[in-house]
Amino acid sequence: MAEGAIAQQHSEAKVHTPRARSIREVVFGVNDGLVSITGIIVGVTSSHMSSHGIIIAGLAAVIAAAISMGLGQYLSTAAQNEYFLAERQREYREVKEIPHEERAEVESIYRAQGFDADEVQILTRRTTSDPDRWVDFMMKEELGILMDALDNPWSSSLVMAGAVVAGAVPPILPYLLTPRTNVAEVWAIALAVIVAFGLGALKAKVAKSSWWKSGTQFLLVTAAAVVVGIVGGNLLGHVFA
Repeated sequence: MAEGAIAQQHSEAKVHTPRARSIREVVFGVNDGLVSITGIIVGVTSSHMSSHGIIIAGLAAVIAAAISMGLGQYLSTAAQNEYFLAERQREYREVKEIPHEERAEVESIYRAQGFDADEVQILTRRTTSDPDRWVDFMMKEELGILMDALDNPWSSSLVMAGAVVAGAVPPILPYLLTPRTNVAEVWAIALAVIVAFGLGALKAKVAKSSWWKSGTQFLLVTAAAVVVGIVGGNLLGHVFA
């Protein structure tokens, strides 16, 4: 095989590693932190809370969101891993207990892929000659499960929590730099909108879709959080004034 082809395969393999898949957690976490904390920080500002109180409320919300999203990511990743492993064990049992049925399934899969009768027999014999290869084949072709999709729950949860904190920085940072809440609010909204659009554009680059459309979608979601925060904050400020 040519060196260029080997390099290309190596590059493509990296795309499917757990590290590359963490892009999903990063985008989701940053967006969640950005939208939720922007809505909260703008809301408490509109309720005429003091600068000190706004910072405390914002930081408390960041801590709660990071812990909640991190633990949620841990539980979902662990549950997915448990499901994948359970399916793998089931396939091992079927290969051992009903090999004729499983071999027939392998043959039908190869036939559906367009191989002729002789090729089906050769490929089936090679696939079923090794239990591990056989089970991996059934997991991939029958169930659509790749065992390299198993992620570390703790790593995924830390990535998610860190992404949430990173997303919360733009709306909170202005309040840490100036005690003038009206000025901080304007900067918080502006930074949130800019980061939201950039995050959408980044997601589009990864997904190979329209950057401006994705950026606008993320921007609109953040804008909606700002509007809800302002309206809700004003209402609460009048009710509890």
